[in-house]
Amino acid sequence: MSDSSHGREIDDDSPQISPYYCSNTYDQSDDDEPISWKIRKIERPDRLSALTDPLVLHILSYLRMEEVRRTAILSKRWRLLWTSAHNLVFRCTGKSHYSVTAFITSVDDTLLLSKPNKLNKFSVEFRYSKKLVKCVNKWMLFVHNKYVEELELYLMTRGSDNFYNLPQILYSNACFREMSLCNCNLVPKEGINWPSLKVLVIRKAELNSDIVDAICSGCPSLESLKFSMCYGVNLFKINSESVKKLVISGYWQQVHDELDDDDDAELIIDARNITSLEIEGCFHKKIVLLENVSALVHAKLDFFRTTDDYESYHSDFKIDEDILRDLLVLLGDVEKLSVGSWCLQVLHMIETKNSSCPRMRCKELTLNSRLTNMEFPGLAILLQSCPLVEVLNISDESAFEEYSVGWSFTWRTDEFSAKKYWITRPCWVLNLKTLRIDSPWIYEILYFEYISTFLQAVLKNGLVLQKVILPSFTDRTWISPRRHTIVAEMLLSFPRSSKDAVILFSG
Repeated sequence: MSDSSHGREIDDDSPQISPYYCSNTYDQSDDDEPISWKIRKIERPDRLSALTDPLVLHILSYLRMEEVRRTAILSKRWRLLWTSAHNLVFRCTGKSHYSVTAFITSVDDTLLLSKPNKLNKFSVEFRYSKKLVKCVNKWMLFVHNKYVEELELYLMTRGSDNFYNLPQILYSNACFREMSLCNCNLVPKEGINWPSLKVLVIRKAELNSDIVDAICSGCPSLESLKFSMCYGVNLFKINSESVKKLVISGYWQQVHDELDDDDDAELIIDARNITSLEIEGCFHKKIVLLENVSALVHAKLDFFRTTDDYESYHSDFKIDEDILRDLLVLLGDVEKLSVGSWCLQVLHMIETKNSSCPRMRCKELTLNSRLTNMEFPGLAILLQSCPLVEVLNISDESAFEEYSVGWSFTWRTDEFSAKKYWITRPCWVLNLKTLRIDSPWIYEILYFEYISTFLQAVLKNGLVLQKVILPSFTDRTWISPRRHTIVAEMLLSFPRSSKDAVILFSG
């Protein structure tokens, strides 16, 4: 192939010829001309150019703008096609002044050439500082003028002093359907009016009760609301009629909070119309309380606390026990309950003190934990408190599993034997129909010793058990064929009380 062919631009109308295809067929004339080798030119359709503009733009909507702009080199027709994109996604991971400056210039140039009168999505993520407020304000004016439906504004900052205040022009907007803000404060002077907004996520922001009220009253279509690592408010009163899902993910501890020795700071969640509640992440010294949650159907408790008590050998963990017990009392009527490692460890403390756990009516229970010796007793008391459970899910470990209730508690559990635990303790699974474990770690030798005795107890005591679903032996974890056979034979050898019980390996 000649060098010139490398730089040749694709012609939309020209046939595509393979330069490497050579035919060994020959043509023989009537007068028996000698065989001649000829290059056969194969015409193939140009599938790239055959794509319609709407289809191309749909494909481009899954790419970041820096990748979208590069498509201009593919053909003449595509040179300016990217300017018609309805999804504008910008990302800058660089931290240097040069990287941020170049990124801002690129965003400005792209917005200048953007053709659509209405955009589906506008997303920006970069390292922000106060001196860039005018740049971001200009982009937010663009968002307003282009009737953007989905806004994502992820501003990476150094501390709350550099938070960005959302401009007043955005607080009355009938186009927003989804909004996700990070390191952005809401400071409306005349309330909030987002009548079409359905999903709102606020990460790392200073809140107060007026802001929470303004969100609830100004978003009549809001269905899902999430506050992640926010601070400044001790009461999340969600009085919206439309919000059905609420997520409180951690509480951002400020410097003045770290100097405060008060370990009784309450954080109240009042959500009378919420049907799904998730409490996750770190709450430091906060005591999480619930009020007016009778409408709940699904609840997730995957949070943890960090207090000075955890470093003391004399800790009795009473505050933690009271927090969890009070939460479970108010969640007694939920149909689906999900708990993480910290909650299971606190339940372990309750179990070792022969204390009771409130009776619950949930029918589906999910555990986000690897179930080590610190969590197995918590599982036992939880099953005893949830006698109606029909589905038990054990998923991959929680994102917060590394945080426990303290080294003193860990030291006390060193002598615990999960392998022998279920032999001496009843397994409360009388109504269990399905046990699903979606965690390949169970086949590791150490963990399988823990989990196998539990599986044996479930099969032995599950009178109406129908299915035990285990992960298949996939590439997610290494296991030899011999180990595979040993595990399968052991599981199949366990006695079963239910004639309908089967063990399934699912990928």
